[in-house]
Amino acid sequence: MTAKVGVIFASSGGYKIIRALRTFARMEPDLGPYHVAIDVTSRTWRDSGYTIFDELNSEEEVEVRCFANTAHINGILNHAMEWMGSKGYTHVALFHDDVVFPPMPNAVSYWLTPELLGKGAITFCHLECFKVSKEEQWARRHPAEWDQIDLESNDLWLQLRMFKRENAYRIEPKNEDWFCHYEGCDKVRKWNRLGPTGQVVPVELWNQVGKFSETNCVHYDQDYPIKLFRMGLPPNYAVPNFPWLHLHNQTMNPWFDPAPGMWGTREAMIAAYGADWPGIWKDDWEEKWKD
Repeated sequence: MTAKVGVIFASSGGYKIIRALRTFARMEPDLGPYHVAIDVTSRTWRDSGYTIFDELNSEEEVEVRCFANTAHINGILNHAMEWMGSKGYTHVALFHDDVVFPPMPNAVSYWLTPELLGKGAITFCHLECFKVSKEEQWARRHPAEWDQIDLESNDLWLQLRMFKRENAYRIEPKNEDWFCHYEGCDKVRKWNRLGPTGQVVPVELWNQVGKFSETNCVHYDQDYPIKLFRMGLPPNYAVPNFPWLHLHNQTMNPWFDPAPGMWGTREAMIAAYGADWPGIWKDDWEEKWKD
């Protein structure tokens, strides 16, 4: 069966989804139509997100649906996957909305090969963004602060082209109060995480593992590959794409919109998942995984 890849953004609403869509369409004009699944239970949507609904729907190649979510991030991602599966897509290119894509043609579609689409998933790398702070090494900023900055200028992306495929390689754009570092792989390789900001997931395998857990409080980026591993299914593969900017889950922090309950505590998540298999949280998956 020929793969049919659909593009969807899982969004909490707000201006950032407009920017994400605009820059993605500029990078991948032939991957439309584009879809947006909005989590109407998010604080961002409750505060102001509804103001962009008409603007999103006015775009010819953008289709929008709203969903009530009861399982933090995993829930809205499951809604997005279900919607795309119902539209006949075999694979879902699933993105967060707090991203800015590079002016680099085919940075995603280049990797949509039959070989990689036959894996458990395709994982992409990114440049993780933080503000400069004397008090905190990895300081986050309010989403509205990012909205004030031009993150699409040619000058900025000429500087960002200087990234190296070394984990946490740091870039400090000139005359800016923020920096970013590279998160990803040095070559195509098996990976034990699914994202967190962009991936292509086969609908069939996602259904086979029982979707992203909505009860164990383990986020999809670890839950899904764990299930693949335990069921003897193919791993997801990380690729060294030209990275995009990730504004570092700016709303997911204690002073704005903290993750609820056990979703916000790594130790509680592990306990809820059931740490009966010590290999879950180690770094030797690549050696053990047979595909």
